[in-house]
Amino acid sequence: MARRVWLSLVMLTVGGVLMVVAQFAGAAPDRKGGIFKVGVAGASVQIDPQVSYISTGWWLEYATAAKLYNYRSGGKLVPEVASRFTVSNRGKRYTFFLRKGFRFSDGTRVTARNFEYAFDRATSPELQSPAASFVTNVSGVHAHAMKLVVDLRSTDGDLLSVLAMPFFQATSTKLPLDREVSDVTSMSDLPTAGPYAFTVNDVNRLMSLRRNPYWTPGPGRTAPRNLAGVDVYWNLDERTAFEQVRANQLDEGPIPAAEVQNVANQYGVNRSQFWVKPINSCIGLIAYNNSRGVFQGNAPLRKAFNWALDRTAYDGPSFGRSPWTHLLPPGAPGSITKPRLQPYAPTANVEKAFELAAGHLRDGKITVYYRSSGSQNQAQAEIVRRALLSIGFDYANITMKGFAGGDIYDMFGKGGSDADMAVSLGWCDVEGSPFMPFGGVPPFFPDLPQYRDKIAAALRLKGNARAAALGKLDLDIMRNVAPVAVTNIYNNRYFFSNRVDPRSLKYLRVYEDWSIPALGLK
Repeated sequence: MARRVWLSLVMLTVGGVLMVVAQFAGAAPDRKGGIFKVGVAGASVQIDPQVSYISTGWWLEYATAAKLYNYRSGGKLVPEVASRFTVSNRGKRYTFFLRKGFRFSDGTRVTARNFEYAFDRATSPELQSPAASFVTNVSGVHAHAMKLVVDLRSTDGDLLSVLAMPFFQATSTKLPLDREVSDVTSMSDLPTAGPYAFTVNDVNRLMSLRRNPYWTPGPGRTAPRNLAGVDVYWNLDERTAFEQVRANQLDEGPIPAAEVQNVANQYGVNRSQFWVKPINSCIGLIAYNNSRGVFQGNAPLRKAFNWALDRTAYDGPSFGRSPWTHLLPPGAPGSITKPRLQPYAPTANVEKAFELAAGHLRDGKITVYYRSSGSQNQAQAEIVRRALLSIGFDYANITMKGFAGGDIYDMFGKGGSDADMAVSLGWCDVEGSPFMPFGGVPPFFPDLPQYRDKIAAALRLKGNARAAALGKLDLDIMRNVAPVAVTNIYNNRYFFSNRVDPRSLKYLRVYEDWSIPALGLK
């Protein structure tokens, strides 16, 4: 199991009807009940709803939270506690009408005050919640029994997606405004209104979920809730936890690097016990220096290198990466995931690359920065050298300069750098705009005056229209300008015991993990 710190919320905050849940199995498990046991090699995560800001925490809260709108199977935002909403005051007032029937795990009823209280805690100076940065456009929140009014400073078509974050779930007024809740020994210590509730949180040792006894199926309450509960054991030895999964003593756990290929050979990939799924927000890339040198103003050569690169060899056999050839990561609104629509091929097309590069090598000299640490980084540098040789550069005219760790970013970004390209870089969308870098930021990205107005127009759209416009621009920019050579996306790897029913696995791309309510044991 490879869980990670949450790097980006663009998948939640951009595009109100973003498709985010991929359902890989359509059948319900035969068995109800049982405790799903997870082993983690790392430390525990925060579970306070206004403090937790890590994907593992949000994965757990998908099972415990009740929200105004939530992501469900089929991949869109649907009403949960809210039955509907209206928009008034020229798009700056949202009024949500709440359903009856939701209760916290201590038995108290959910009202609009519980959502108002989520905002109170999110903006509390003492609590210092990371949620505060997502509601700077909110000018006021008012609760009236089962009606919640949210006033905005300016129109915001993404409000529903923001409210679908775990930060803004129905929050018990038992939780203090000025401090985080971490110690849990019963459901009443941290009441939640979703299908499950936290019953134990022994930091760095054990976290337990059990069914919320006051949650019953009804309008807005449609989760399957197959498991009786989940136990997460923290700070385990990686090898020990791996062997416990194989012995069905744990149901999910880590895979030592040396065992990845063996596991894939034994169980296959995305079939039963070993699963590989993409990380939403990050891409690997080879950056061109678009401010000077051989790639400046040289789209034919930039495109030629994209065709010359063998991404399948570049990414290696670890299942930690998958070939990718365009700018939008797989979870971004409008991102094209079908292989036949990718702007470049995963394997090299040397003939096409050579034809594109002909007459565009300029003085035939090129300097390549690469990461010198680790065998994989050095292997990637050699693959890049072979691609350059295939489009006409002479071996003697390719200068390779190695840098340790993150020094490559500092050296490549300095004014006057002699680099023409830099290998083994990565970029994550952490600002909420997938085209944020394309404003002429040297030396990574060229100014794109021909796309500036189109990008701005696309970002003004909402929902599916924006997603479609961004997806089209993504492919157009890569095919026509090729400002970088995108190499890969990054993957999470998951290893399950034989007790887990693979038909119950539903992957939540937003939280980059599996739906706990849908999980089932054999």
